[in-house]
Amino acid sequence: MASMRDIKRRKSSVQSTQQITKAMKLVSTVKLQRAKGRAEKSKTYFSCMYDTVASMLSKAGNHPFLMAGESTKKAVIVITANRGLAGGYNSNIVKLIKNSDFKKEDLLLYTIGTKGRDALARLGYTIAADYSEVIDEPMYSDAMEISKKLLEEFAAGRIGEIYVAYTGFKNTVTHVPTLLKLLPVKVEDDRPQSEDHQAVMEFEP
Repeated sequence: MASMRDIKRRKSSVQSTQQITKAMKLVSTVKLQRAKGRAEKSKTYFSCMYDTVASMLSKAGNHPFLMAGESTKKAVIVITANRGLAGGYNSNIVKLIKNSDFKKEDLLLYTIGTKGRDALARLGYTIAADYSEVIDEPMYSDAMEISKKLLEEFAAGRIGEIYVAYTGFKNTVTHVPTLLKLLPVKVEDDRPQSEDHQAVMEFEP
């Protein structure tokens, strides 16, 4: 039977652990709120930017970005994490690719995140390029490098379509794995159009 001294020592150890755990919980809560704020702000910006570019291309006539290439190859930018222990964050993206209607031999994956890269490589998918090192501190220049490479492949006719597979933020509890088609841009003809949409647009490269 444990002595009173052992019991007091164990009680003190448990209380110390509780204090550390509480401090970690407070820190993680602050980080989560910051990430949530960034995600909500970026979602609005992304939606507005995507609609603006689609509107510009719809007024540009027979723009190459509106027409699918002859190649059956499809490039998919796969965004996951470099670490695990994140619930279904990584596995849901792998399932999204695996359960898509795309033929495995037609897919060229451009991976950002080692978890998705390793899992999809084990399933036999072709990893055309890996940019996993940028996931920790992503910068605009990194996005430019990846997009420049893909646009060159698309313009040369080596790939016919470009997609991005990522985890869409809905709220702190719900995250939706999303497969978004980037090129060719699909212009929605049936969506309501405002007076601004009908206005003459002038833009420069």
